[in-house]
Amino acid sequence: MIPGGLVTITLILVLFSVWHASYALGARLTAAFFVITAVTSWLFEEVGVGTGLVYGAYRYTGALGPGLGSVPLLIPVAWFTMAYPSYMVANLIVDRRVVGSPGDRIHLLGLAFVGALVMTAWDLLADPILSGPSYHAWVWEHGGPYFGIPLQNFVGWLATTFVVFLLYRSLERSRPVRSTAEQAAAAPAA
Repeated sequence: MIPGGLVTITLILVLFSVWHASYALGARLTAAFFVITAVTSWLFEEVGVGTGLVYGAYRYTGALGPGLGSVPLLIPVAWFTMAYPSYMVANLIVDRRVVGSPGDRIHLLGLAFVGALVMTAWDLLADPILSGPSYHAWVWEHGGPYFGIPLQNFVGWLATTFVVFLLYRSLERSRPVRSTAEQAAAAPAA
């Protein structure tokens, strides 16, 4: 067992994701991707917890630590640990490249949608574990047909992640990726 449990694991994963993204995308795009993911997911989660409209009726337990409003601070951070790898997988599926948002607006919409599908598929595995008896990080008020989870949750995940990816990819498209690796290759030899 890892000391600190889910909190420690999530923080390790976010550090790895930020490190890798910084190398692959560069510091500015990584910061933008992180902020877009954290703010958007927090807003959707806050509305979701408050109204039940986004993901279904649920509430967080104290398992994930302190929160901002009704949402533990760890949640928006955790969204990035899933969003960044989902972004790369979508790129590999659609364009056979790891980073970038090339093409026209239709292509950008397609990349955002595939990324949303990838991340929602990931949630199909994660949600039953994290809301289940082992971790009990949140509670579904009325349950649902998928391991006690309402199907609305997955529609909410598609919507949330589509918005995250669309916002980030629109920014990325306007500012081409200049990764740390590309910057190092372009630097004059000392």
